[in-house]
Amino acid sequence: MPIAALAAELCATPAGMAIRCRYDEPWRRYHDWSHPLAMFASLAAAEADGVAIADPVAAIGFILWHDAVYDPQAAPGRNERLSAALCAAEFAGIANERSVAHACAAIVATIDHRVPDGSDCPDAALLLDIDLAILGAEADKFDRYDAGIATEYAHVQSDAYKTGRSGVLQRFLGRERLFITQWAHDRWEARARDNLARCIAALEA
Repeated sequence: MPIAALAAELCATPAGMAIRCRYDEPWRRYHDWSHPLAMFASLAAAEADGVAIADPVAAIGFILWHDAVYDPQAAPGRNERLSAALCAAEFAGIANERSVAHACAAIVATIDHRVPDGSDCPDAALLLDIDLAILGAEADKFDRYDAGIATEYAHVQSDAYKTGRSGVLQRFLGRERLFITQWAHDRWEARARDNLARCIAALEA
């Protein structure tokens, strides 16, 4: 079944409709329902370009649950682990045990956006890449994303936010490759590096 049709089918289940409501929480600006929708589009684009997707059901589950818990004030890693736990509890109602495990493993990997050794998700690299696709967006779209993140972290004092945000972006920019798969690297890498460098310069000005 094509990714778009599978996504529509899983989103129409009671669990899929319930998880949709989480993305309407009032403090979300970037991590709202538009983020999973963009990820579905990126996954469909990868499929159309012939990228192999070993477990499409797990890929859809990852997209739906990876930011199910999103508290900007949470300790590092807490949102991701709670989202994975929620996925394990809720996605199990519409997917088999193996696909649930694949989705949960990829969600936990978003803590540092690296595929861990022995990862129990054959599509983890692609899923991590599409989660970061916004970094390689056109400049105006990237700037809207960046403004949304700033709004989500409005509780942080301005100088502290700028320092912390710059540090996060510098760590990404310092990687040999931002995107793991060749497909995503070819598609987004160059523009992502331009966006990150421009954003860091603005934060440090």
